[in-house]
Amino acid sequence: MATTRTAIGLLAVLATTAFACVTARADELTLYSTREANLVEPLIAAFTAATGTKVNTVFVEDRLVNRLTSEGDNSPADVLLTIGLDKTTQLAARGLTQVLASPALDQAVPANLSGNNGQWIALATRPRVVFARKDNPLAAITYEELADPKWRGKLCIRPAQHQNNVALIAAYLAHHGTDATESWLAGLKANLAHKPKGKDNDVIREIAEGHCDIGIGNTVALAQLRDGREGNDFRTWADAVKAVPTAFAGGGSHINLTGAAIARHAPHPAAARAFLEFLVTPEAQTIFATAELEYPVLATAKRAAIMEGIGSFAADALPIDEIAAHQAAAIALIRKAGFDE
Repeated sequence: MATTRTAIGLLAVLATTAFACVTARADELTLYSTREANLVEPLIAAFTAATGTKVNTVFVEDRLVNRLTSEGDNSPADVLLTIGLDKTTQLAARGLTQVLASPALDQAVPANLSGNNGQWIALATRPRVVFARKDNPLAAITYEELADPKWRGKLCIRPAQHQNNVALIAAYLAHHGTDATESWLAGLKANLAHKPKGKDNDVIREIAEGHCDIGIGNTVALAQLRDGREGNDFRTWADAVKAVPTAFAGGGSHINLTGAAIARHAPHPAAARAFLEFLVTPEAQTIFATAELEYPVLATAKRAAIMEGIGSFAADALPIDEIAAHQAAAIALIRKAGFDE
């Protein structure tokens, strides 16, 4: 696979590079990751080759907050790697992270994709945009326009209370306030082709099959289906669907993320910081984003080839922490709108 060959080639470069950012070393550090170990192993191997630091990876599929809380001061975790803005920001909100204090990270990661007071950073992004069939002439759309009656009975989404949709609605709420968001949700519900169900993959399938004209989903879903990760049927459906440039009126595209932080009680904080600085180098960013077919946060990093066919999406300037602060209110409005009725 081209992705694998690219990763191998970049690893060879990384393994022979002396990283100026590594100013302190430890024999080992521990990574708690909600991303599967096989997806981070290439980067870990490169970091170890470059620095001599061993990384012990612990895959924590769920309940990361509970685990860190129960371990307390005795937690062996140095670095925390999470998927989803809800999980990333929750760690900092619960006091389970520490200040990164790294000029290298400040320079590499846009401010809106970093936590308040330097508590976390995004490593890769997942724009949540509109999908349509490739033969649909729709060239661009705003999130606000999704409530337009012209889409009546033509919109497909996964359940509204799934975190990906909660985050989008929280972002809308942060932009427009309660009354406007409530009206927007009423418009979305009126435009549904049917009760929300399934996953983003199913939204793509339904668009391809003509059950709805447009849908909402993460670019990573479309990219992975085109890459054949879910089989030939889904690849055929994904090849018939495009990601439409989508933004808030006067703003940018809503994004979700894969994030990282240093654990509050990290036994090796200097090595943990060096590891994160390593992850925002151009070569490491390319490997990291390619593994899940996300977009790298570092502007100079190369995207996976398949992402060029998905398109480019400028991230909205709204800080991620501000979106997270509106999630509870967004859930309340979703329930009030009655999407599941």
